Amino acid sequence: MASLEQDRITLDEARKYLQHVVRTHVTAEHDLRQDLRFRYGAPPCEMERQITFGMKDAWDILAERGIGATISDQVEQEMIAAGRSRAEVAMLRLVLDGHYRPMLQGHIGADRRAAEFEKVTGRRINGDREAIQLLELFIEGKRAANAVVTTPPARALASDVMDRFDPVQGTFPQDAEQPESPRSPDPVAASAVTDVQPYYTPVVVQEIVPDEPDSSDLDPSITAVIERMIQFKKHADEGLEEKTARQYRAFGTLIQRVTGKTDVRSLLQADFVKLRSVLLQLPKSFGKSPSDHTLPIESVLAKAEGLPKEKVGLAVGTVNRYVDHASALISAAKSEGFELHPRLDPGLLRRKEKGRARDKKRTFTREELETFFRHRYWSDPEPGPWLPPLAERRRSGLYWVPLIAAYSGLRREEIAGIGVDYVREEGGITYFDVITTTDRRIKNSSSRRKVPLHDDLIHLGLLEFVRDARKAGYVRLFPDLKEPASNIMGRKVGRKVEKFVTDIWGDAGTGLSLQSARHYVQHVLDLDKEVPAKVARDIMGHEGKDVHDSVYGDQSPIRALKAAIDRLPTLKGITSLPR
Repeated sequence: MASLEQDRITLDEARKYLQHVVRTHVTAEHDLRQDLRFRYGAPPCEMERQITFGMKDAWDILAERGIGATISDQVEQEMIAAGRSRAEVAMLRLVLDGHYRPMLQGHIGADRRAAEFEKVTGRRINGDREAIQLLELFIEGKRAANAVVTTPPARALASDVMDRFDPVQGTFPQDAEQPESPRSPDPVAASAVTDVQPYYTPVVVQEIVPDEPDSSDLDPSITAVIERMIQFKKHADEGLEEKTARQYRAFGTLIQRVTGKTDVRSLLQADFVKLRSVLLQLPKSFGKSPSDHTLPIESVLAKAEGLPKEKVGLAVGTVNRYVDHASALISAAKSEGFELHPRLDPGLLRRKEKGRARDKKRTFTREELETFFRHRYWSDPEPGPWLPPLAERRRSGLYWVPLIAAYSGLRREEIAGIGVDYVREEGGITYFDVITTTDRRIKNSSSRRKVPLHDDLIHLGLLEFVRDARKAGYVRLFPDLKEPASNIMGRKVGRKVEKFVTDIWGDAGTGLSLQSARHYVQHVLDLDKEVPAKVARDIMGHEGKDVHDSVYGDQSPIRALKAAIDRLPTLKGITSLPR
């Protein structure tokens, strides 16, 4: 416990965070059980028992062996010899390998833990050491909470009573003080969790498990395996976006339409080869017409034969996504204990991507950026037929996002999705705090960073804009950029920038986009010998050149980041834009 104090996470902070972990876990567990009862019926069935005990065992293993722990074949045999069924071990492997470990090792989970810690303690995590401590507290809190919620109320009450019993005297401490007859205990109240000490290990009672039946009671259909996989991913701490769940289901439907098979155990490598071949023959517009989902796949392919060549065949990235979904299906089926063909490996069918067209962007030159911001949208103080009044333009994300990109190198989604509370100050320096939030995910762990505001942005009035957004109670700095039909941030800005480029240069502007401003910033920083390479990487959110840089290097100090940002040259005409 004393080490917590030395590493800056105080004992009081640790307790507050653990209480938060326990409270949220118990709520999520209650929701999971309700969902299981809805799907499989009440009272509790074998499926619910396998899932809940798989989750409990997984947290025990992670706490004792670390986040790299896995269920090897040897460990599986030892567990079966100790009385576990194959179905239980398969469920445990699915929970551990498919859900908990990726969540604990990923940067998204780390960001969420940091955000929750800040919410309950009022301060941010400081450095990698505290992040590791927070991970340990999270695992221990989950382990303790799981031990409580998986213990029947009567057993928990009996264990609590026995902790207070004096076997020598044969009495309880309250016998002398309260001679009157005790009231009947309330088992439900006894099971309520108010405060759990993470280092307390509850009494473990060996539960008698019936022998495993000859055949698994899990539905082996492709649809059922995918639904169980989606269910687990949704209840994992990182959750699952509904868009991804729809993609999993669409894949499951398509593989059954292509192969005519419904049982996951009957799938062969040749089935996935056939699926990939079909994907390359489908119309590029496949899925947009209602008939695409009802016509026999042969009819869809026949219609594609009459289309121009450039309109046939799904993109390599889309084909690879289907292949990845196939790999996820096979992994989930194996984790559940189904016997599959030993040479089944859909991942071998991935195609190498040469690069997406949207990534093949030119880099703005300084002169081109200066010309771009002379466009009427920024430079004309008067409204026009399609041009809103200047004050209205200055309150929009379309006005600010390209300027911020040209003076920070931030990605479009990072700027468009920034929250008002994530424009922060440290040591008198205002910066964008780029982390995962409920509204926006970041690209990778290196994308978590602090990017100071350039002096030109401050001169243009960005801080006043942020202040006004706070007063108005906005959550996002640019709420006008959220598209109701999707969670993609800033797409409308990207389209507008490309329109402005066409207005200015016509065909000569081909390849210039909002991303070109990010490339410009990187180009300037890379050529500036006064900016250390690590500082440039920290601003751009890029990985280090080697393992040492990636794993052990702390982020550059905020003052070094600010000094580098301010070395980006002032674009001619920017500071004189009308306000």
